[in-house]
Amino acid sequence: MRRSTMMAAVWVLMAATALAQTIDGRNIPQEFGTPLASQTNYTGFGDHVEGVNYGSELNQLFIRCVNGVLYIGITGNLEGNGNAIHLYIDTGRNTSNTFSLTTGCINCSVQGMSGVIFEHRPDWAIGINRYDDGQGNDNIYIDFHDLVNNQSTYIGAVAVGTGANTPQGGDNSINLLAAFDNSNVLGVTSDPGNIGDPATATTGLEVAIPLSALGNPTGTIKILAVLTGGAWDQACGDGQVATYMSNQTLPALNVGDPSRQFPNAAWSRCPNPPFDMFPFDFSNEDYVPGQQYVSVEPCPAGPEGDVNGDGCVDDADLLAVLFAFGQTGSGLPEDVNADGVVDDADLLTVLFNFGAGC
Repeated sequence: MRRSTMMAAVWVLMAATALAQTIDGRNIPQEFGTPLASQTNYTGFGDHVEGVNYGSELNQLFIRCVNGVLYIGITGNLEGNGNAIHLYIDTGRNTSNTFSLTTGCINCSVQGMSGVIFEHRPDWAIGINRYDDGQGNDNIYIDFHDLVNNQSTYIGAVAVGTGANTPQGGDNSINLLAAFDNSNVLGVTSDPGNIGDPATATTGLEVAIPLSALGNPTGTIKILAVLTGGAWDQACGDGQVATYMSNQTLPALNVGDPSRQFPNAAWSRCPNPPFDMFPFDFSNEDYVPGQQYVSVEPCPAGPEGDVNGDGCVDDADLLAVLFAFGQTGSGLPEDVNADGVVDDADLLTVLFNFGAGC
């Protein structure tokens, strides 16, 4: 018995190093495991390669929910000209698959998506844009939007590429963390005939948001990531704020038919080539086939490693992982890190959290 206790202590010390969830925009696939969506469309916003200062792309989308925190990772790039990544989150509060946002204009591009029709029903949105003034000030700027109550909060700014993750200069009472690393030169390309491999990208955006900021949802969470340019109130000639939407979304616009390559969607609130769709409609199968969101099952109520959901990480959880060791597939409760296989990483998670909640 004493030997078993000593061995468990050794495993715990190993796990402390192996399982830290670091919000720095780096090593995203290694930290998250299996992606929930991968890009199958070339980027219409330019390819970021060595020696250039442009290019924006979304390669893979990763999500995990641990200890009451929703972690989102996106590998890719953002040009420092105000381009933005939007995260449209559906927790079940919205009765409509569209929204009308008139508040919050630090990142007006989310406001410019008002009227767009989604396949899911987003009730929250996180807008993150990047601006590099070329004078040593290179930051992401983060806004949090309650799409149901038409409320927006500027969370703050975080320096790009530094590993910093605590927003400064805004109201971050929800304790959101975010980091962005723009060093990726791999992933998808701007060539429709040779789009590259999204799995080769490892850096980009990481966000950690407490479930309490999302109203403590207990059901399935649905998420869509969208890459946009800036916003302009004269784009459609009617004075409304419009947003230029790229062809980079996760899931991809062509997720239902990867053989088709989609160009940029153009201005989302007004008729404009090449889609000439007003308003833009993610649910229109004739234009964008396939499911235009990913689903995250209800977040575990107990501590990380609580395999059986009884609120306590104990012998029962350890045995469950041991008996399921080597099994593969999606949705296995013993697959604690949701990477598709029950292995050492899952065992270490249980050992590291042994006794939590008991």
